Amino acid sequence: MPELTDLHDLASDVRERVVIPPYDEVTRRVRARRLRTATGGIAAAVLVVGGVGVWQSLSPTAGPPGQPAGQTSGQTSGQTSGQTPLPDTDEGLWRKVVDGTDSHPFETEGSTDGAIAVVWRALEQPGPTFALVIREADGTVHGRRLDEPFDLTPLPDGGWIGVDGGYVATIGTNGTIAQVRGSGPSRPARPGDVFVHGEYGVNMLYRPSDRSLSTMPILYGDIADGYVTPDGELVTCGRGQGGVTLTVGDKIGPNVPGATCVLAGRGDDVTMVGLGDDPDGGIPMTGLVVAHGDQVVQPRMTTMLGGVTSVLITPAGTTVITDASTGDWYLLGADGAFRPTDRKVGQAFLAGERLYVTQYGFMNAPLSWSDDDGRTWHEAQLPGNEE
Repeated sequence: MPELTDLHDLASDVRERVVIPPYDEVTRRVRARRLRTATGGIAAAVLVVGGVGVWQSLSPTAGPPGQPAGQTSGQTSGQTSGQTPLPDTDEGLWRKVVDGTDSHPFETEGSTDGAIAVVWRALEQPGPTFALVIREADGTVHGRRLDEPFDLTPLPDGGWIGVDGGYVATIGTNGTIAQVRGSGPSRPARPGDVFVHGEYGVNMLYRPSDRSLSTMPILYGDIADGYVTPDGELVTCGRGQGGVTLTVGDKIGPNVPGATCVLAGRGDDVTMVGLGDDPDGGIPMTGLVVAHGDQVVQPRMTTMLGGVTSVLITPAGTTVITDASTGDWYLLGADGAFRPTDRKVGQAFLAGERLYVTQYGFMNAPLSWSDDDGRTWHEAQLPGNEE
């Protein structure tokens, strides 16, 4: 029997031996994994291999610090040597992922300047392959091969901050990647700061002005999600007595049932969705709190979504909550009234001022977009699927 010291890469060994399940099962697991990781609710999952349960970290395995696939020490992602692109940005490499076995979007996220980024995953053997493909607002498309997927958070002035295990980097809409090193001591939030989910539920604040990270102030305790308003006020939600609680600055708001929560913020508007934790991996909606400045309300809910996959606030102040497992979704107007929806959707995100949704049941299908909060719709291809 091997000693524990010999099992230095057990997670990788398990991944190589696991038979990848059908696509529907993969997407169900991914949906649960992604939101649980984002809210800090779960740190590990059980993989059943040959009847034996093996605990595996949900956080992506970090590659060499600061080196996405193909990057060599001393090079900065996005740079070229003469006229030769870095290996990971070669179109043939990332196209191979997009066109690969059962290829599908692992994450889709918009940027404040109108760009769209897709982390593609192909279900190859012995393990999945990944690529990041970006379509800029002017239609320019480019990509790069990845060793592991990024979790993407939009930045106020365009682009994203990406987290891959312990590796944190800024990602420009032009495809440049620059590592953000280390994490300093906690400090008060300031205007422009961005809440970032780190490895193993360790949350941080990113300050774009000096490209620095800091840990969350200890006084905020158990935080599942957060948002920094334009005035620099930190809004958080997390577990409390009997459920989850919204905190705006030093003001404690309503408590709703739930095991964890997710926040969406835009300007001074904030929405908190309480989430459950079903044994089958489901993350049902358990409550809703909406804050408009100093006004905090709990809209009357007749039914809750059976699962939650995305929450956002549109430029018009409409809260959008989706459940990709059923295609159901809510549109809650700034006036507090729910608006009926006439279609099934997957997940929702914003790119610039535009609302995008993926199509229900077809993650590799065209996107639908709307400039009027879902009253009229148009169609666009996923980045990487352009003809």
